[in-house]
Amino acid sequence: MNAIDIIIKKRDGKSLSKEEIEFFIKNFYKREITDYQMSAWLMASFIRGLSKEETVNLISAILSTGKILDWEFPVIDKHSTGGVGDKLSLIVVPLLASLGYKVAKLSGRGLGHTGGTIDKLESIPNFRTSLTLDEFKSLVEKIGCSIISQTEELVPVEKEIYSLRDVTGTVESIPLITSSILSKKIAGGAKTIIFDVKVGSGAFMKDIKTAEELALWLKDIGETFGKSINVVISDMNQPLGNAVGNLLEVLEAIDTLKGNGPEDLTELAIETAGTIASKELLKNSLSNGMAFNKFLDMVRAQGGDISNLSPSAKRYDFIALDSGYIGRLDAYLIGEAVRTLGAGRYRKEDRIDPNVGIILKKKMGDYVEKGEVLLEIYYNSEEKLSSSLRLTERAISINKDAVERYPLVYSVYS
Repeated sequence: MNAIDIIIKKRDGKSLSKEEIEFFIKNFYKREITDYQMSAWLMASFIRGLSKEETVNLISAILSTGKILDWEFPVIDKHSTGGVGDKLSLIVVPLLASLGYKVAKLSGRGLGHTGGTIDKLESIPNFRTSLTLDEFKSLVEKIGCSIISQTEELVPVEKEIYSLRDVTGTVESIPLITSSILSKKIAGGAKTIIFDVKVGSGAFMKDIKTAEELALWLKDIGETFGKSINVVISDMNQPLGNAVGNLLEVLEAIDTLKGNGPEDLTELAIETAGTIASKELLKNSLSNGMAFNKFLDMVRAQGGDISNLSPSAKRYDFIALDSGYIGRLDAYLIGEAVRTLGAGRYRKEDRIDPNVGIILKKKMGDYVEKGEVLLEIYYNSEEKLSSSLRLTERAISINKDAVERYPLVYSVYS
């Protein structure tokens, strides 16, 4: 058995055995298979596809390169495929924990127009996202929830594989996406995993058909590994909630946990957590302060302080030039506008400005009068503001006639 024969076999459209996939992944991890050979295999798999059986075997091989967390009690994890203004994890994790569930989330940083949960949490002064696995497990046991950054101890080879996919044009593959997501989630040891698959202009999945295909792959293959999988497919044609930008999103998440959040964000939080818990109890937890208090417990346990959260940035009001209905509020362009302000990264080494971002004063379908404020833009650089405005102007259209709003939730699989 050798790498070249395995690459050729997949290139020719043939199915790989469990032993062949395991050989390829393990020897790549040991550096006995080169980056260019892995890149060739990824391209062959991208073009020829992987069956569900091959994908299961790929996940098993990836898992064999690192630890798998072992919990003494049932644990829930939640994952989003990424969107603009998507601060849902900051709400769902403490919300479920407030009802007695144990929620353990390993999260990543943002790269591109979607901000990462870890970047948002690190806008809270002194919040520690880099905990040891023992510390992580202890916090989940004691207070019911914790969110930390991904650790090298779990599926270390997956990070190397993804970095090659990112630069070889092999990202948009349902089997490879599924193996990437599920290997990390299974390594986290959760018994139940909730997936929020975003679809629309600001999401990775642009159309419903592809989003549904990914949802079913995640569910079918996750259940093969003995996991309980719930999937919500939600809209990302416009940003979620009103705030886009790290600290701004934390503040909006706090408002939502206190029962005062935007309607769409609150609804999606209840819909997502409601795949596991009673929606009535979830609503009560938001209104009576239980969810916020659990968030406060988590923040304090991880060293954070939310007593004086306020963005230290200048504000620019983006004004409507016409009256009418908001026909488009393009999530991707809004996300790019916020990244241009400094809230996101173009390169992994870029520093995040936690204070900048955009607050939407109107959403798609809303009526606006000429001269009304559409957006509040928080910035710390005139040059970056100028670049951001060019993107913002392209993101918004105003129609004379009323427009049909996108549904917030398209499908739920539980």
